[in-house]
Amino acid sequence: MSHRFSATVIAALLCLSTVGAGFAGVAAAAVEDPRFETDVSEPVVTPGTTQQLTIELTNEAADYDDSVEPAYDVRATVQDASGIEVLSGTREIGRMGNGATRAVTVSIDVPADIAGGTHRIPVLVEYRDEDDRDEVVSRTVYATVRVQDRARFAVESVEAAAPVGGSGAVDVTIRNVGEEPATNAVLAFQSANSDLTFGQSATARRFVGGLAPNETRTVTVDATLSETAETREYAVDATVEYETVDGASAASRTLSFGVTPLPEQTFDVEGLESTLRVGEEGQLTGTVTNTGEQTVTNAVVLFETSNPNVSPLEPEVAIGSLEPGASAEFAFDIEVSDAAEAGPRQFTLRVQYRDPEGTQRTGDPIDAPAAVAEERDEFAVSVVNGSLEAGGGGTLTLEVTNNRETAVREVSAKLFLDAPLSSSDDEGYIDELAPGETKEVTFDLSMAGSAIVGKKYPASVDFRYETSEGDTLISDTYRVPVRAIAASGGGFPLGLIGVVALVVVGLVGAVYVRRNR
Repeated sequence: MSHRFSATVIAALLCLSTVGAGFAGVAAAAVEDPRFETDVSEPVVTPGTTQQLTIELTNEAADYDDSVEPAYDVRATVQDASGIEVLSGTREIGRMGNGATRAVTVSIDVPADIAGGTHRIPVLVEYRDEDDRDEVVSRTVYATVRVQDRARFAVESVEAAAPVGGSGAVDVTIRNVGEEPATNAVLAFQSANSDLTFGQSATARRFVGGLAPNETRTVTVDATLSETAETREYAVDATVEYETVDGASAASRTLSFGVTPLPEQTFDVEGLESTLRVGEEGQLTGTVTNTGEQTVTNAVVLFETSNPNVSPLEPEVAIGSLEPGASAEFAFDIEVSDAAEAGPRQFTLRVQYRDPEGTQRTGDPIDAPAAVAEERDEFAVSVVNGSLEAGGGGTLTLEVTNNRETAVREVSAKLFLDAPLSSSDDEGYIDELAPGETKEVTFDLSMAGSAIVGKKYPASVDFRYETSEGDTLISDTYRVPVRAIAASGGGFPLGLIGVVALVVVGLVGAVYVRRNR
């Protein structure tokens, strides 16, 4: 073989080698099925918020030198994970060729107590490939988000003891649900409604102190509900201001919660009974019950009336402390004047008290219907022995009954007489009379001989007495009959003897005049 031939063969072989290598390189660049990757340009999410999350979805091969087939009718569904709730539905993307990128934006709700660190959110991708347009292919890929490790807070519970129209404590318990402690924390409150205030302000601040991860702290703030407030939740926003482990100042997201006031403090009155009577002192009694949801102290029942003829001796009765559902009895001593009229009357009762905060308050008016009885005599007086001989003397005995509802004492009876009756002892005395009790009182009495036998002559008596309350009163005047009877022993009645004597004296006078003419 010649040198020229050898060179030619070697050159040909080199050419074939180069062409083969080129064909080998072309064969190595493969075309794959659609393949999807995700990327999140802003992966940090904030706990306790609702925010937008944008995920970039790309159809590309795993190897840079390779390519992918186009995907048709692409649909992407971002799914829940790690407590993160996806509030948006499936997104229609359409055709995605090799290397194509589409942005998928959804709304997510991130829980306040989500753990710090990274979280993988699944994305379901559905599409049709180029080889079989009738088949729907599903693939799940994941997008990575990150929660910063820091102090985070959540409201654990709210307990309110503030009634409508009053003030009370609101206990708010917060928990550090983050991974880092908070120091020098302050809880700032902001009311969203003028019916709920903190004192006279819509804002309030309370010191919390340090909170380690998962530690809770209860903060108490005084809330005031207006008279027009309702028994429903009132929105309050709170923010925790604190220092991080690095000493930097930080603030939490807004923590919103509701405050439900207690119903307005109420009372009920039952068992009303009245011994009121025109012209007398009587009582109005009953039972008051705490129908509210809080304990009241230093409570008194107030009696109110616009009737000038009705006067309570004391306008208030102390009943002390009343827990919810507890009851207490009360009694008002009330004087009804002679000018009053009998019949049903409407009075008003109120309960004045101090609430758990020590503020004095007065409850709503409570209707108190009561009957005022007809006027009656303080005493019933009847004659036991009421007959006297004309021209003679004897005793007058009266039975005296106490008609009042209460006892009387030191009862002094005074007798008033007109001719032909007279008395050298016109006063009587009874030491005490219980309600309904009867005792006798006796007077010495004389009847002139000029009295007509069989006729009844009036005698009057009244009583000065002392009530159980220590008041001295004078009763009405009572009239009792005294009957003249004939003298006993069969002789002439003294009246008749007197008449005869007058006749005799007249005759003697006439004879004397005639003789001296």
